[in-house]
Amino acid sequence: MRWRQAVAALLILLAAAEVVRSLGRLDGVIFTGYTQVGEVVLQGGDPYGLRINTWPPFFLFIAAGLALLARISLAGALLLWQIGSVSALWGTLRLMPRLAGDEPAPLTSTAVLVPVLMTARLLQEHLQHTQVNLYVLFLILLAFHLFQQRHHGLGGLALAAAASLRAVPILFLPYLLYKRAWRAAAWTAGFLVVINFFLPVATFGPKRALERWHSWRAVATAETADPTPGYSNQSLLAALKRLLTSEGSARDPVHTAVADWPTQRVVHLLYGSIALAAVALALLFLRNPPDLASPRTVGELAIILVLMPLISPLAWKPHFVTLLVGYWLIWRLSPGKPRPVWILWWASFVCLTLSAPALVGTRVRSVLESLNVITVGALLVLGLTIWAATLPQPRPRANNEGLRSS
Repeated sequence: MRWRQAVAALLILLAAAEVVRSLGRLDGVIFTGYTQVGEVVLQGGDPYGLRINTWPPFFLFIAAGLALLARISLAGALLLWQIGSVSALWGTLRLMPRLAGDEPAPLTSTAVLVPVLMTARLLQEHLQHTQVNLYVLFLILLAFHLFQQRHHGLGGLALAAAASLRAVPILFLPYLLYKRAWRAAAWTAGFLVVINFFLPVATFGPKRALERWHSWRAVATAETADPTPGYSNQSLLAALKRLLTSEGSARDPVHTAVADWPTQRVVHLLYGSIALAAVALALLFLRNPPDLASPRTVGELAIILVLMPLISPLAWKPHFVTLLVGYWLIWRLSPGKPRPVWILWWASFVCLTLSAPALVGTRVRSVLESLNVITVGALLVLGLTIWAATLPQPRPRANNEGLRSS
């Protein structure tokens, strides 16, 4: 028990240290870009004229609020943002078991510590770069927790907010329709319209709101069509470009192309693969009850969350914090892991964590990412998550039963 307390204390100290470190490098964190975008919005300029801005139009409202706080104190605004990120992580750890019908385990339990340790490098990079993804992850899990509690309006608002901060969570809307969760889907769709249409029109006017939507779509389209993604983009699309086009690794320290396809063919390959994966998952999910309150729903959510950064056209390492849910599910549902599972489990850890620059140096890190090491690690977690989601559900246990605490 003492070693778990020591590990938990160490993780808290490391998170606090990363938050403090970010306050000392205000010019080197993405948060400063958020406030720059917000200042442009407050001054009536074109926020998509800034190269850093790839966020959907709804994020402009968040950025404007952050810019107002930064006018008082940039460091203070960043501190609030980072505390919010850590709180979102804590909320995520509490929500995952609730979605499965369990009571949350204490921080010192292996049910919490193991998934966090397996994704610690990704979480560290998230705090280092002051990203938004932990907020998005928390909102998605909160939405489905609220759906399970029949609070469809609040759940729809949470899911719509997540999909408006980053576009990829829109995947959960067709998932709701597939599950025949009509009220949840209707509330989510309604709030998507309010947040992304009525709010911008009411704030900026119809013409400017439409211009900003067109600008964001142009940015998103350019990212998909970019023939030379940098090695730090670890999405599946970027990996396929590096493998199948001569230009795909032009900006990488090593070149890995095995074919010379046109970029558009690779994009079509990705879309076709996503379509096939959607059909396969739909058939896999048929065995589960359609009710969102079913404990098996958490397995389906975990699969989609692990898929999210892979199928996004742009996926930095902090985007892969959604793998936390996959690792939690694998650990929860496979207490007696067979040897092949352990091999894949530790192989994913090698890819995702042992490739960190603090361990191998920045040069080797760059080479490994040119070889799509994060993508490979995420694919291993995806395979294990799909396997775990097909296992029998354990009996829900209360907190005082010590869920996986020993």
